[in-house]
Amino acid sequence: MILHSLYKLYDRLVDDPAYGIAKPGYSPQKISFRVVLKPNGSLFAIQDARIKNDKGKPIAGAQLVLGEAKPSGSGINPCLLWDNTTYMLGYKLDDPKPERTLKSFEAFRDKHLALETEINDTDFSVICRFLEKWTPEKTAEYINANPEIKDLATGFGLFQIQGQVQSINEKSEILKWWDKQTVKPIGELGQCLITGDNAPIARLHPKIKSVAGAQSAGASIVSFNAPAYESYGKDQSFNAPVSEQAAFKYGTALNSLLNGPKSNKHRIRISDTTCVFWTDQPSIVEDSLPFYFSDGSQDEAARSKVETFLKSLRLGTQVLDELGEDTQNNHFYILGLAPNAARLSVRFFHQSTVAEFVSNLRAHHNDISIIRQFENAKGKRQPDPEFPANWQLLKETARVYDEIPPLLGGALMRAVLENAPYPEGLYSAVIRRIRADQTINYFRAAIVKGVLTRNHQQIISTMLDTENKEPAYLLGRLFATLEKIQEEGYFSQTGKELKGTIRDKYFSSASATPATIFPRLETLSTHHRRHLNPPRKIQFDQLIGEIKWKQSGTKNNHTLKEQGMFILGYYHQRKDLFTKQQSNSPDTAQSKQPITLNK
Repeated sequence: MILHSLYKLYDRLVDDPAYGIAKPGYSPQKISFRVVLKPNGSLFAIQDARIKNDKGKPIAGAQLVLGEAKPSGSGINPCLLWDNTTYMLGYKLDDPKPERTLKSFEAFRDKHLALETEINDTDFSVICRFLEKWTPEKTAEYINANPEIKDLATGFGLFQIQGQVQSINEKSEILKWWDKQTVKPIGELGQCLITGDNAPIARLHPKIKSVAGAQSAGASIVSFNAPAYESYGKDQSFNAPVSEQAAFKYGTALNSLLNGPKSNKHRIRISDTTCVFWTDQPSIVEDSLPFYFSDGSQDEAARSKVETFLKSLRLGTQVLDELGEDTQNNHFYILGLAPNAARLSVRFFHQSTVAEFVSNLRAHHNDISIIRQFENAKGKRQPDPEFPANWQLLKETARVYDEIPPLLGGALMRAVLENAPYPEGLYSAVIRRIRADQTINYFRAAIVKGVLTRNHQQIISTMLDTENKEPAYLLGRLFATLEKIQEEGYFSQTGKELKGTIRDKYFSSASATPATIFPRLETLSTHHRRHLNPPRKIQFDQLIGEIKWKQSGTKNNHTLKEQGMFILGYYHQRKDLFTKQQSNSPDTAQSKQPITLNK
């Protein structure tokens, strides 16, 4: 299903020049340098072929070359008319194995000399004359004399004749010869699992590049390299027969999504998983997702599409239907890949209609929807997003982003895409983080609400629910009130903001074993209440009385589910107190005190 979907995608992308898709027998490679030759075959210059990105930094630009991506491994495998400096010039920066480098150069030279008569092109012969005369020592001398090109020795290069604009591998005569070679059937015939046709079967599947954490040379989705995986005498990829043409198409399409000119439109990273997504036909959903996941866009046209997409999350797919989108027949795909030794691991693959995808994403945001902690930007602080991206939720499960459990990102994505229960590991990880740093922010509260709503069928409002009589929720509200009394009482007494509150010392134990903690907290609160002015003291007494009146008792121990309700009660009450203080007229000293949920 995965390979078949990518195989179909190739036919869509190849018709769109913006994707720069290669036809069979070619591949896009990142070119760093050009070896410019004089017509007599001597070296004119080694030139920097990199381009500058948006930040002005030089990067290798993608160009179509003859042949597939360079395979990895210990064998010597020269390419035709392109390669790295090891093969083209016999030079490797800080070379630990000069003997192997020399053999690589000789193999590259011999391959081109052997084809000179067959290709019969004057420019190709210029390369042959250069390779006959050149020695690796000359490369070292040239780079020592031109140290500014030293960084180019780690990239790929092409040949070019002095005075010509195009590289030699772009000449029409050479391309015609090459196309004749690529149509010749090679390999064992068999029935392709993707197309069902009898065709030459690919012995090796294409290398997939730009998956975070995988080998830079790329890794395969399909490969067999041990007798234990062989079946009925079939070894290597003949175990899972895919024709050479089908393998080329699915590999080219996937590599285009991962590292092509439009990769920023199709690729995101969630924890250790690299995700690519696409649709059968161009869609606002496809255009909007990268900006939705990255939480913003600077492009005006893209921002308009994002707004339309977010509107569909609020109101439903009729928004897209009214714009002419075929949400019922246009399919949406998302594939999650992660490194696994020399191969790629498929973390998840989801296929649905655009309508189903938007519906499930909308259900996810309804479940995690909660009043935002910061609704407006202030200084460098950005407002909390109305629709949190998965990476923002996952970031709250670990001390640093790289410590997020590897499988958690895939499990969360599956839950979102399939409208399935959230992973319980997400919930327990957030509870642990709250216990560790005593911080309850918008994203953590959203996770807790989402899991309790979807997995445990709890009915939880997005903001403070004064009718909720859940004991743990009421205790969370009470804790937030006692903390606010402490803050305002200290400010009234000293004129300074309190640096540490009862949250820093007692929150974990209050949420887990409330019966042992709350009597002490209420005793401490009596001291702080004395410093409040009478009207404010009456307000807090009324709020505490309202909360306690709904209580049916205090338990000795709270389950994880009850701890989540405690957290939500605290978050809701804290946000409500903060909001009301902002809206009050600043007549009292307390109203001038800056209150934040996270210190």
